[in-house]
Formats: sequence, structure tokens, C-alpha cells
Amino acid sequence: MVANSNSCIPPSAPVTAQVPSLPNTTRGEPCPLTGEAGRLNSGKTILAYPSGKTCVVRSLKEGENLPNSEQPVLVYRGHQYATTCCSISTSGAYVATGDCRGKLRVWALDHEEHLCKLDIQGLSSAIWDISWDGESKRIAFAGDRLDNNSECTKALQWDTGVTQGNLYQHMKGKSCAVAFKPNRPFRVVTGGREDGKLHFHKGPPFVKLPVDGDKPCETAHSKSINCVRYTSNGELVASVGGDKNLCVYDGKDLELKCKKEGVHTGTIYACAWASDNKSLITASADGTCKLFEVSSDGSSITEKHVWKVAEKQLGKPCEKAPKGGMQLGCAFAGGTVPVSVSTNNQLAVLPMPGASGDIEIITGHNAPIGAIAFDHDGGFFYTGDSDGILCKWDFKKIKALERVVPADNKDLSYQTHGGAINGMTILKDSQLLSVGWDDTGYYTKAGKLTGEKLDITAQPTSVGTGSSVTVVATVKGLMVLKGGKLASSGLFSISYEANCVCVSKDDKTAYVGGNDCKIYVYDISGGDLKEKKVISDGHLKPLATLALSNDGSMLAAGDVRDVCVYKTSDFSTVIGKSRWCFHLQKITTLAWSADDKVIASGGADDSIYLWSLEKKMKRIHYQFAHRGGVTGLTFRKDVDGLVIVSAGADSCVVQWDVTKDVKAKFA
Repeated sequence: MVANSNSCIPPSAPVTAQVPSLPNTTRGEPCPLTGEAGRLNSGKTILAYPSGKTCVVRSLKEGENLPNSEQPVLVYRGHQYATTCCSISTSGAYVATGDCRGKLRVWALDHEEHLCKLDIQGLSSAIWDISWDGESKRIAFAGDRLDNNSECTKALQWDTGVTQGNLYQHMKGKSCAVAFKPNRPFRVVTGGREDGKLHFHKGPPFVKLPVDGDKPCETAHSKSINCVRYTSNGELVASVGGDKNLCVYDGKDLELKCKKEGVHTGTIYACAWASDNKSLITASADGTCKLFEVSSDGSSITEKHVWKVAEKQLGKPCEKAPKGGMQLGCAFAGGTVPVSVSTNNQLAVLPMPGASGDIEIITGHNAPIGAIAFDHDGGFFYTGDSDGILCKWDFKKIKALERVVPADNKDLSYQTHGGAINGMTILKDSQLLSVGWDDTGYYTKAGKLTGEKLDITAQPTSVGTGSSVTVVATVKGLMVLKGGKLASSGLFSISYEANCVCVSKDDKTAYVGGNDCKIYVYDISGGDLKEKKVISDGHLKPLATLALSNDGSMLAAGDVRDVCVYKTSDFSTVIGKSRWCFHLQKITTLAWSADDKVIASGGADDSIYLWSLEKKMKRIHYQFAHRGGVTGLTFRKDVDGLVIVSAGADSCVVQWDVTKDVKAKFA
């Protein structure tokens, strides 16, 4: 079981900004967004959703923080497998989360360490939906089962883990919709994916109510039911599904009040009520979200507005929604702000009718960030992930601005590279060169692809730039570029496997870290590579990352354990092996402070360390910085003090103000 202390970045960490990852999405599957933040967070526009192996709880309004926190974002990391759903209790103090292996966890949202209150095996397979009762004592959840002996729906009292009756099981053990009536008398509604039926239960203990005439109405849908939701007063319940119909029922006996057919041209994956209990939003595979007004008795449904989210992302009208533009989830954040999620993981904040403004797209990453490049002069940076997606960021605001649009983006997938991106560098004219497992380099200028490509002819492992000269390390050799153009005659063959590379600012020297635990120094002033020095006794493990100081006088190198520092004038050792050796896994990135007195290192052990060249025996450790490891970091040069920006395999970008810690430890 994951330790409670590892459930988030520790509250003592000097985090000043955190940008979380985007929701998990799968084509043809609903994505459960939660906008009901509970009584403790009343009036706050809080949104919660599953993302990777984490669950994200975030505020959509600037200056609005989570309960008992100074941050507007929480990335909960208590699960060991991919998360599938999350739901905030009606009190607002707890969150229930489920994953693809059927694990159910209940943890404290209002506690600074977010302690786990319940950790059980809820179902035998994935949990797809969770719902709380109005007293924040009972939880109902639905999902899949692996065999006929297990369950696909269940209700329990979370503080004891005791089952609250037996919920009726759906055909083939598949359900992705459940709703708990928020007030007494309690009711639980579940929806089947294969049988297209609703099962209505009373309790506790919960038992299925038999059909008597037309109550409860179980067969209003002819295809799979994707979402069921109660109003906050428990008077009405709505359901949507694959038959493109919207149905509204009485909350006490599930009597069908109104059925509106063909409300979308594609499968409806989600619906959500606003806090006024009359506004209802739906999300569909046709790339749109619709707003409906439902009468107080549920007898009439009136369409009020259509948001064409797919067309907004595509930038032009489309007859058929592209794959990446399908809307898989929706919610009213804080009960008032409509939000939807697309198949391409991007969130859309939708303006209510009559309100000013356009659809706002919240972008970023859902796949692990594999590379990052910082343009300190231009005031922005780029990130690339394992799905081949590039994203441009504002350095000052630490905000994702936009995704880089590839030449062919008809499906709205934003996939620039055909494989994972594992290297990026900023060229002299603020142009980005990104390389990936598709053995190709792409050039990006001002957030737009230039149309040029670089055929690397081998899988790249690292890329580094001085001023105008760039060296690309591959599994077959090294490639030299000048001004972004090929300067060498193809690949320069080497007798070792190159893992990392960096280039001096005067474009005369290249440093290459090898898998043979050696650092190779090359003279590149003539356009070709000429070996002039090999540091052969500095490391005991393969090199993983290199970084030159700002004045070029020192070289920092990291391997699986050690951070070592060398002088570039005579290659003498400043910090040798077995001194800065506290990383538990591979060191993936290094960065120098502006005055070259402090080095920051990030590793696959989720940690960031700070080292001082003046106080060599001391260190500062920030644990649990990024789940899955740190992939890139840098010291900001546009602010006073020491501020670090880091990115990791958890798809998050975090800003740290370490000025006070450095003064206290290294003074």
C-alpha cells in the first residue's frame, strides 16, 4: 500500500505553483468529471477527475484555494494503478477514488497530508463511477467484474467498510453509472452497459424495488446507459446513454417524467445538474455539449444552448466531430461553471448563455512528460510527452498556452511525433528542435511548426545546443547541426552508446556521457567531432545527464547514483564520486543556479536535491516531487532569488521557491 506521506507533495515543500495533468480519456468510454465540491467548499469552482495514476482536485478560479491549503491544486498519488473515477463527499471533507484494479480509497481532502481513511478491494475489476449519500456516510460504486462470483455494483458504509445491502447486478457484470439520492428516503440507481437497464434500490440495507406497472422505469433506454445523476435536492434523476436519448425520472420512485429522443447525433457519454436543480448539461460524441432546462416536476425538457467544442478546437466548422473532439465527460464546477473534457484530454470551460467570453480550452499533458526545453530570453518553454504531443508554456505565469498543431490534425489528436518525445532544445533564434522515437526532428517557431523535418536515421537519446551548434546523440552515433541544419556528413560513429550530451556556449566543445561510465570530450569547432579527452575514472555507473555551468567553467554529470562536478579547463575533479550520492535511482536532469553556486538534480526516485559548491557536505532534499520521476528542471533567470521549475513523468509542472531553504541551509 502506498504510504500516506507519499500521497502528495509534502505541505512543507516550497511550492508556489503547480499545473496538474489532464483527465484520463479512452475513446468510447465516459470520463467522470466531478464538480460537486461539498458544503465545505461551497461557492468554490472546484473540479475533480482521474489522471494517470493520480486524482486531481483543482480550482478553476484564480486566487481560490482548496480547503486547509494554500494551493489551488492537489494531485493525489495514493493509487498504484491507473485511476478511473473520483467523487467528493457532500460534506466536502473527503474524496473517494477508484482505479482500474478495483481498489477503492477514501481520503481526507481537508487534511494537509490527505490521510487515507479507507483502503479496500471494492470490485474485482475497474471502478467506473462513485456516488456519496447526503450524510457523507455511505458510498455506492459501479464498475466491471471479472467473474460471475463477484459484483459490479456495491454500496457500503465507508467508515467501517460494511456492505449496505445487496445491489442488483447487471448483465455481463458491466456498469459505469451510479447515483445516490442525496437525502432521505435514500435511493440508489445503477445503469447497465450491456442490458441498458436501470436498477432502483431502497435502503439501507439496499434492496432492488420490483417493477410495479411503470414504476420504477427500468427500460427507458434501448442501449448502454453511460451516466445517471440526481439533483442536489433529490427530486429528479437524469440518465443518458448510447441511444442518444435524455430521460428524466422522479427521484423517489423512478417514474419516467419525460423522455427527449435524439438530443445529440452521437452517443451521449455524460450529464450533470447545476446547483439550481433545473439546468442540465450533456456531453456527446458529436463534439458538442448541450444545456437543457428541466421543469421542477421533470415533465418538460427545453434545449437552451449548444457549445460546439470540437469546432472551437479545430478552428473551423465540421460535419462530423473528429476523434479527438468527442466530448466524453461534463460537470458543473462548483455547481455553476460548465466544464467538459474531449477525447484528446483537453478541458473546456464553457460560458453560460448571455455571459461574455468564448470557450476556454485548458491544455497540457496526460501522458508522461519526456522532455522539456526552456527559452529564458523568450519567456516561454516547451514540453513533450510520450504520446508525441508538444505543448507551449508561459514562463512567467507557469501556464500551458497551447498545443503545437501538427500539419495533419484532422483527428484533433495533436500528435506531432509518431512516437515518444525524448529530447528537446532551443536553437539560437528561439526555435525549438524536438526529437523522438520516430527518428525525426521537428522545428517549432513561436508555437507553430515550420514544416521542416530532420531525418536523424536512428533513435535519438539526447540533444544539446550551445549557441548555434547542436549535437544529437543517437543509438548509432552523433550528429552535428549548425543553425539547426546538418553540418556533419550524417552520423559520426562511436564505439560506445551515448546517453546524454551538452555543448559549450562558444560552440567549440561537446561533452557526451556514455553507457560505459565515461565522459567523452570532443572538439567541434571545425564542424566535425574530434575526440580530445576522456574522463574514464569519474563514475561507477552509466552517465545519464550532463549540464555546463553558466560561465562554462564547470561540468556537472549525473549517473545512477552520483552527481559529480569537473573543471572544464583541465578536467580536474571538483566533486568526486561517493560524495553527492543520495539519489536512489537514475539522475535524469541537472541545472545550475544563475551564480553557479547551487546545483539542482532531479531523479527517477521522484526527488529533487539541491547541492552547494561552497557547502559541499550539505544538501536539501525535496521528496515526492513528481510521481514516476523528474524529467526536467531549471532555475528561472527572470526573478530574484532561487526559483526552480520542474516537470515530471506525472505530466505535472511545478514551481519551487527555494530561496529561504538555500539561505538557511547553505549560508
